[in-house]
Amino acid sequence: MNMTDLQQSLTDAFALETDGSAIRRNNYTDYVDYYLPSDMQEYDCNEISHSFMFNHSMVIMDVNIAGIINARYYKDVHIADEGFFDKNKLCFRRESSFVKADGTEYPYLCDVYDYEDDYLLYFTCEDAIFYAYARKEDLAPLCSRILLIAKSMNVDHTDIVADFSFKDVIDYQKKQVNLFETIMPVNGNINDFLLDPVGNNDEGE
Repeated sequence: MNMTDLQQSLTDAFALETDGSAIRRNNYTDYVDYYLPSDMQEYDCNEISHSFMFNHSMVIMDVNIAGIINARYYKDVHIADEGFFDKNKLCFRRESSFVKADGTEYPYLCDVYDYEDDYLLYFTCEDAIFYAYARKEDLAPLCSRILLIAKSMNVDHTDIVADFSFKDVIDYQKKQVNLFETIMPVNGNINDFLLDPVGNNDEGE
């Protein structure tokens, strides 16, 4: 599959799953309930972060605490790239929206970065941020599954705002770098992905 074919397969995957049909949720946690497709396995979770496997690809889903709090206090919510991945490796971007069963439309952003023979996927919407380290053959089906999960999510915004509004801002960059340092292949280096790797600019180190 060449790059043009890959980009088209990703576009097609997202186009299939943007209507507002109801999705039955089958996973329940303190802050979020969601549908997990039967071919994805959850192997780790806490109150705001969940990890899954799809075939040989890893997916991390974080409840988007900052996005939820911003949406509560600011009317104009702009979905934006967090900016710490190397844009020279960006090979696919999609900015669109999906409709939930209640008819509400939610914007999302999906970026895919080329990394040797595999790919890093970054998907963000108001309720969640997804990261995946995926094989080429997994990318398109994985995108459709992430969109299904995002569409199905029922997030307790009230409790999140109450519990997190006055806490320190979550350092997603450091958190995700630590996670990907764990899952990248032995011959890989997460710093190759980063525009400004965590700690590189720390004084005195």
